[in-house]
Amino acid sequence: MSRRLSTFSKVPPIGSRSVLIAIDGSEHSKKAFDYYVNWLHRPDDSVTIYHAVEPVSLPTLSLSSPMGIPSSEWSNIVEANVKRVRELENDYSAECLRHNLIYQFLYESVEHIGASIIQQVEKYEVRLIVIGSRGLGAIKRTIMGSVSDYVVHHANTAVCVVPSIDEVECTS
Repeated sequence: MSRRLSTFSKVPPIGSRSVLIAIDGSEHSKKAFDYYVNWLHRPDDSVTIYHAVEPVSLPTLSLSSPMGIPSSEWSNIVEANVKRVRELENDYSAECLRHNLIYQFLYESVEHIGASIIQQVEKYEVRLIVIGSRGLGAIKRTIMGSVSDYVVHHANTAVCVVPSIDEVECTS
């Protein structure tokens, strides 16, 4: 799985606002999408639903099993990841069509999710980034890192970070 970009569902109007909604399959990203639809959406927005996937890593080889992971098992892992991404695309496409959004769905395999979001923002001249937050505390965020924290500190455009599930109501 490397990169796939769908075309826009409709031709975006000239001068439309470019919006990137970063998703990862979690309830947090679904909450961010819902927040955009209910509170931020403009009829002429062109929306990119962006899913960055960290590459599936090979398990560490051990001396007790020098042959490593069987190719059929590896193939099953990759197929499961592709299936999960396709399900995400189908789910978000259905939601976008239901809300009459002008959208495209983009996914790619990347090494650093935050940096890849920033690259897409620059490439598509995005004016608004919408991203969910897991609601990590300051210590966990410092130790583990946070994609939303990275995006906020590196973006050259507006960022809407939608707080974790219990903190915000997303319906109007």
